[in-house]
Amino acid sequence: MVGCLLVARFPLACELADHPQLAGLPAVVAGESGQVLAVSPEAEGWGVGPDLTIREAIGRCPGLAVLEERGARYHARWAEILAALERVAFTLEPAEPGKAYIGIDELVPHHRSPEGVLAALLGCVDPDLRPRAGAAPTRFAALLAARQASSGGALVVGEEELVRFLAGQPVAALPASPEMLRRLSVLRLTTLGELRALPRSALAAQFGPEGARAWDLAWGQDRSPLRPLPRQTRMAESLRLETPLVSRPAILAAWQETLGRLGHRRELRGLAARQIELRAATERGRQWARRITFKEPLADVHGMWSAVRSALEEASFPGPLAELAVELHGLTPAGGQQLALPSTRATMRARLEEGMRQLKARYGYCPLGRVVEMEPWSRIPERRLALVDFDV
Repeated sequence: MVGCLLVARFPLACELADHPQLAGLPAVVAGESGQVLAVSPEAEGWGVGPDLTIREAIGRCPGLAVLEERGARYHARWAEILAALERVAFTLEPAEPGKAYIGIDELVPHHRSPEGVLAALLGCVDPDLRPRAGAAPTRFAALLAARQASSGGALVVGEEELVRFLAGQPVAALPASPEMLRRLSVLRLTTLGELRALPRSALAAQFGPEGARAWDLAWGQDRSPLRPLPRQTRMAESLRLETPLVSRPAILAAWQETLGRLGHRRELRGLAARQIELRAATERGRQWARRITFKEPLADVHGMWSAVRSALEEASFPGPLAELAVELHGLTPAGGQQLALPSTRATMRARLEEGMRQLKARYGYCPLGRVVEMEPWSRIPERRLALVDFDV
C-alpha cells in the first residue's frame, strides 16, 4: 500500500500560514515575472488561474490579495518536512514541494494500522499548512484519496474498494497533457469509469502511450514500486547576528566566519563536499538562498570560500541579514580527491629541505645546499638527489 502526504497549493499554503488573516479570502502568489503561481479556491471562483498575469487577475477580482513569491522560504519549509518524514518512513519518494509518497506496509507493524501511519505522517507537517494524507494500493489512487481527505485528515482506500473508488473520479484528475484532456472533454468522457469502459487498444490508438497509461490508471493497474531518492549526508552551520548586517564587507566576513566554523568541525575531517547551499534571513523573515555546485568535490575550506565569495559579491539580498546558514551536500570520502591533497611541489620541497637539514646535522655540512640555492631544485641531478633521504 502507498501513502501520499499532500499540502495543496504549497506556495500559497506557506504564505497563508504566515498570514492567517487572509484565510478564506481570494489570494494569489505572484512570481518575479508578474505571473500568478498559486491561486486560492476563493480566487478561482472569480476566474483567476495560474495562466494569468497579476494585472489580469486583479482586473477579474478587484479585492484580490497578492503575495510576493518567497522561493527560499518554500524550499526551507519543504526541506524541514522531508527531514521529519525521513525520521518516520523507510521508503520515501518526494514528488514535488507539497507532495510525497511513502511506503505504508512496512510501517503498519509499528503504528498498528494504515490510519495510524497516516496520522504519524500528518504529524510531520505544521498544522497551519493544512496537510492531508491518503493511502491506497496504487500511487495515483493514494493521491486522489489525499485530495478528498479533509484538511488535517486522512482517507484510506482498500484493495476491495479501489475499482469503485476510481470509477467516480473526474477525468481531469489524470496526469495527462492538456491536449488529451481537451479531447476527452470533447468526447464527453467526464469520469474514469466512463474512460475505462473503452477498450485499451482504442485509447492507445487515439492518444498513444499516454492513452494506454490513462486506461491503466483508471483500472488501478499502475503498481510500479516507489523510487526513493538516495539519502545524502549533509552538514550545516548557522550564525545568528545580534545586529543585522547591511554592508557588503561585513556580510562577506560573516559568511566566511560561518563557513570557517563548519570547516573546523571534527565530523568534516576526511570528507569532501560536492555542493554548498547558502541561506539567509532578514529581520522580517524574508529568505534568500543560493546553491553552488563545485567543479569537483572540495575538502579545503579555502577552496570552498573562493567559489562562494564571487557568488556573494554579486548577490542581491532582500534586506539587512539577521541569520546566515551554510550547508554542505554530497559529502564523500576525500581520499583521492586532488584538491583535498597538499601541493605535490610544496611537499617535495619541504621533504628535500628536511633531508638537507638532517645531512648537515649528521656530517656538519650539506653537499646539496649550495646547489639548491643556485638552481631550481627540480634540475638537480638524480645522483645528488639520491643523497637525500626522502622517507624521513
